[in-house]
Amino acid sequence: MRWYRVGGVALLIIVMSLVTALCFAASNLVEAFRHDREGQGEAALALARQALDYSARTHEPFPLPDKLPPLLKARGAVFVSSMLYRNGAPRCCMGTLHPRESTLAQEIVANALAAAAHDKRFPPIQPAELTSFRVIVSIIGDSHPITDPTTLDPVADGLAVCGPRETGVVLPGETGDVQKMIAWGRIRAGVKADEPASYLRLEAIRFMEGKSQK
Repeated sequence: MRWYRVGGVALLIIVMSLVTALCFAASNLVEAFRHDREGQGEAALALARQALDYSARTHEPFPLPDKLPPLLKARGAVFVSSMLYRNGAPRCCMGTLHPRESTLAQEIVANALAAAAHDKRFPPIQPAELTSFRVIVSIIGDSHPITDPTTLDPVADGLAVCGPRETGVVLPGETGDVQKMIAWGRIRAGVKADEPASYLRLEAIRFMEGKSQK
């Protein structure tokens, strides 16, 4: 077995990096982004735009850069979506309520590829469209069961409607009307008017091209 001597400063940097990564992984990622002052939310948004553009042109996942901000190395769930400049209508949206990849950056890349090509509500995005919409990244934190979804703030809170067959998600800021939020969630979950459903409040933070919402 070979042993290598590591300088005190280098060892300290390695240890601090590991501790930082573990803290981000164990804590609420949404809160970490909310209190970030280093522009890491904008970095997540820029990565989503690069990944979406690349996937639309090549049909492949975007190759991650070697250097990433610490929060993008944490593990987390995220939705990548877009909204048309012309009328504010959605163009694509795909994401996860629970992380599937090893890092948030990988999750963004995977969901950007899915949004570009596999959102069943829309045709695949064509390269000529890429300047016609703004990209949105919604980072998802903890979920909390609620009995009365009308208490939600549709601008700040996300909603998951869990029906007998599917789960429907409405992200923060999709609408300012809580009744529309509930109705959209039930429709997306395939819940009929006479069927019961359970509700979850989603902690989330959204970053949108041209505007950041916290």
